[in-house]
Amino acid sequence: KTAIELAREVDAMVIIGGRQSANTAQLTEVCRNVNCKVIQVEASSELTEEWFRGLRRVGVSAGASTPDEVIAEVVEWITRIEPATAPAA
Repeated sequence: KTAIELAREVDAMVIIGGRQSANTAQLTEVCRNVNCKVIQVEASSELTEEWFRGLRRVGVSAGASTPDEVIAEVVEWITRIEPATAPAA
């Protein structure tokens, strides 16, 4: 699935990548155009459970140069959130 397709199907998108990355900025903007809740982070350490309260499905996408291990850490962080607090997709 493309990020745009995914953004249409979820309550929020998490975009992972450098704040100076043109690719990540474009990905964030494209997702914002179809889903108003978009969270852009460079690492899982920036995430907070509060952002995910009340969400049922969360999509994740990343800029082209984002290391696989950073993506995996973010996905793992999201999937650890208690379902009662914020179910993750």
